[in-house]
Amino acid sequence: MGQDGVMQQTWPAVRRVQVGLILRNLRERAGVKPKEIAERLDWYANKVTRVEKGELTVSAAEVDVLLGMFGVRDGRESDRLRALAKEARRRDQPARVPDWAATYVALEGAAAEIKHYDPEVIPAVLQTEHYARAVLSNPLDDTQDVEPAVNERVQRAERMLGEDAPDVWCVIGEAALYRQVGGREVLRDQLQHLRRAAGRPNITLQILPFEAGEHVALGSSFRLLHLAEPVATFVYVEALTSSDYLDKPSHTDRYAKAFDTLRAVAASDRVTARMLDRRIKELT
Repeated sequence: MGQDGVMQQTWPAVRRVQVGLILRNLRERAGVKPKEIAERLDWYANKVTRVEKGELTVSAAEVDVLLGMFGVRDGRESDRLRALAKEARRRDQPARVPDWAATYVALEGAAAEIKHYDPEVIPAVLQTEHYARAVLSNPLDDTQDVEPAVNERVQRAERMLGEDAPDVWCVIGEAALYRQVGGREVLRDQLQHLRRAAGRPNITLQILPFEAGEHVALGSSFRLLHLAEPVATFVYVEALTSSDYLDKPSHTDRYAKAFDTLRAVAASDRVTARMLDRRIKELT
């Protein structure tokens, strides 16, 4: 992880997610039930789940109790967990995204690889400022201040172009090249940004053409987030006012296969570049 401004803002949230994953892995390895932890630490019934999802922090004393329950002796593993838990307890910056999206932002910040499929909108990690502002604006509520969310999204997008950037693979429906989000000029600038981003070594971009017809993910969009520490994969699906995370292998494997299928039927990187160039020319 780098030390740029974006990561400094999301660092505690990222650490909470990592601590939660490690604690869950240790608990399952030791065969300890959530109920046993709740009774030992006098936690309410759902707190174990919330800690393991990265929604809550744990104190230094609680970490020590948990390590003891899991049979983890002092050493590299326990020292690493204590250090992560300490960083997770640092004060977060004020959230600029809805509560239901905050965990996703943390997972994105911790991800070593991001795979994104969207049939009609440019993925957030590749959006320009003006495109993001149009996406986030509510045409039915002109009193809403979207600028904090726009700034948050722009900083996240900038991370994808930095030295510590994760590997990003996006399959985007051809409709996104024609939907004039923000107007003609905004779309043109957005597609030019995509064209440049596609040339970076950590970014792979493929357009799914109309002529591909029906496919495995018709009518849906999703993201796959792969974490390297600890090793974990999440599927993220988002609705208008809520989101869901899937991390069971039966789910993640299915979405991973779906993404591979989309890659196979989508245009190659060279054809994608030509499609972008042609559409940019039409908008000029």
